[in-house]
Amino acid sequence: MENTIDIASSSIIGLAFVLATIAIVLASYFLARRLLHPGNEGDRTLEVAGNVAVRVATLHSLILGLVYAQELDDYKGVRSTLIEETVAISDVFNDARRYGGAIVTPVQEGLSRYVSVVVNEEWEGLADGKGLSPRAWQEWERVYDHVLDLAPTTDRQRYLSTRLKDRVTAIAKYRQLREAPTTSRFSGLFWAPAIIGLIIVSSAFYVYRPSRTHLVLLGLFGAYSGVILFFIFAFGNPYANPGKLEPRPFQHLLKGDLGIPVLTTPNRLFTQ
Repeated sequence: MENTIDIASSSIIGLAFVLATIAIVLASYFLARRLLHPGNEGDRTLEVAGNVAVRVATLHSLILGLVYAQELDDYKGVRSTLIEETVAISDVFNDARRYGGAIVTPVQEGLSRYVSVVVNEEWEGLADGKGLSPRAWQEWERVYDHVLDLAPTTDRQRYLSTRLKDRVTAIAKYRQLREAPTTSRFSGLFWAPAIIGLIIVSSAFYVYRPSRTHLVLLGLFGAYSGVILFFIFAFGNPYANPGKLEPRPFQHLLKGDLGIPVLTTPNRLFTQ
């Protein structure tokens, strides 16, 4: 049900982008025709307008392409980071069991609580721009403290102790990488030149009569621009609609052994 709602809301947002850009293109075109004289046949107005439109359209396309590529790369980076973080969590969970002793229960329960907070609280906070959850940091701190207190006595334990410390610190690094897209203001600087370029390109076609063919072509130009702008907007925040990434790697952990400590100690998630 929730996925259906997300798809519906994303479709509505995408349609709104397309309709808005078509409206901007046509409004700019008709406003330019109203304010500017199309010129006489001998003063080469048509040629000048065409050259200006091509040059501005080239720069506009370059801006759209660069920003689209940057946002898509960041989006793919977040998806890769999610997998890396879940692998690190799984490594710590299993290596604690291999280490044995009193560390097993507190580390495994701490990781279970940590993943639960990420899924049930932190994800929504990242979508709203609130950043990483302090409670998730607290759960990570507890696990890290337990690992730092290790006193290995055998070669096996010394190796596992070093590995546990490395993997726990890796979790913190991946957390910060997950937060980075929500604090970036790169895409915010993009919207003004994107809209202005769209207006200038559309206005440059004022020398052409508003025939059905011309209006359809302008509408297609506006619709395609709207699709590109929609995807740039969607990739801007990977934790919110319309480009929302679900925390499936974390949910998958909770469906396995990592979820058992949470199920057996439900009150600790809220009391600690």
